[in-house]
Amino acid sequence: MKNLIRTPLSIGGAASVLTVVAALSQSQSTALAQGCVAVRGSSMCMVHPGDSSHPEDSNLAAGDWIASIAYRWLHSHRHYVGDVEQTVRQDRGNQVINHSSFVDAAIQYSFTPRYSAALTLPFVTSDRSSLAPTNYNSIRYYTHATGIGDARLTGYAWLWDPAKPGLKGNIQVGLGLKAPTGDKSVSDTFLTANGPVSHPVDQSIQPGDGGWGFAIELNAYREILPRTEAFLQMSYLFNPENQNGVMTWRDNNSLTPGKVTATPSAASYYEHFMSVPDQYFARGGIAYTVVPSWGLSVSLAGRIEGVPVEDLIGSSDGFRRPGLAVAIEPGIQIMKGRYTFNFAVPFATYRNRERSLADQAASAVSGKDVHGDAAFADYVVTASLAVRF
Repeated sequence: MKNLIRTPLSIGGAASVLTVVAALSQSQSTALAQGCVAVRGSSMCMVHPGDSSHPEDSNLAAGDWIASIAYRWLHSHRHYVGDVEQTVRQDRGNQVINHSSFVDAAIQYSFTPRYSAALTLPFVTSDRSSLAPTNYNSIRYYTHATGIGDARLTGYAWLWDPAKPGLKGNIQVGLGLKAPTGDKSVSDTFLTANGPVSHPVDQSIQPGDGGWGFAIELNAYREILPRTEAFLQMSYLFNPENQNGVMTWRDNNSLTPGKVTATPSAASYYEHFMSVPDQYFARGGIAYTVVPSWGLSVSLAGRIEGVPVEDLIGSSDGFRRPGLAVAIEPGIQIMKGRYTFNFAVPFATYRNRERSLADQAASAVSGKDVHGDAAFADYVVTASLAVRF
């Protein structure tokens, strides 16, 4: 029993993971996740040529490399049905809690000042705690998952030559391929009314989603006042594959893979196997250079990220917790010589666990309003360091 009642990850404990990975490689991307809403992948932390205070420090030349590492930590515990918080879960102490740490290592090569490519390899370690059945005295126990996430290779192009004199803004577009390098079926031991059972951990803490995909990205900036820039980042990950074949164990552990059929009365059809969902991310705001000689700037941005109810390409029959989170994100950046450091803490202002296809099917069959919940974080901690050589 002792091995099941494990302590959660802390910022300090996760930092030791970061130290090990940082010793091996660098990254310039930020892994995304909400908590129970499983948002995976990465969105590039833009290091753009166009810092009006130090253009000689930020313009990339043909043959330049950027190695970087990014870190993100979250603690999700607030449950939502739609955009209504289920405070009764915390009052009763039966909320599900996720602790996750993400480290993205990346290397980017500049073919010319306009064209580059980046390879990103994520690493994730998470735990998920919940209350055990009454025959275990309702103790809180933990399941864990640690491993490499889904790698991504992305090509980037600036619409205008960054080296053009007097350029006050630019737009970069990216197209990337996501490979299912992350484990989609990490298992751990769960406490059930019938005793300990080993099966795959919850979808929200699996390192990978199990499918091939592709992503489109957009990075843009524009100087609007002296030492002041507006910026925008957007990405959408397309996952055309339907289900990944990993059982969710949300149906009394009684299903056999490959023997599930959809019938009008089988409202739980979408609950059987894990989905391979799309995901999206966007942030935009203003950055102001406070101390030009240090390359020190501060920023304030709005941020949204989430998982849609249905994919834009392909079927969406598997289990997912669709939802989104909106946040206000203060941050700081130091860009000096070969080094760029970013630190930001997005604070959630709006959270919405949307009605899934499983909810819709169950509502149609039962005639009742069925709407699952999901846990979200109040805030996340993000940091990245990039080095050009």
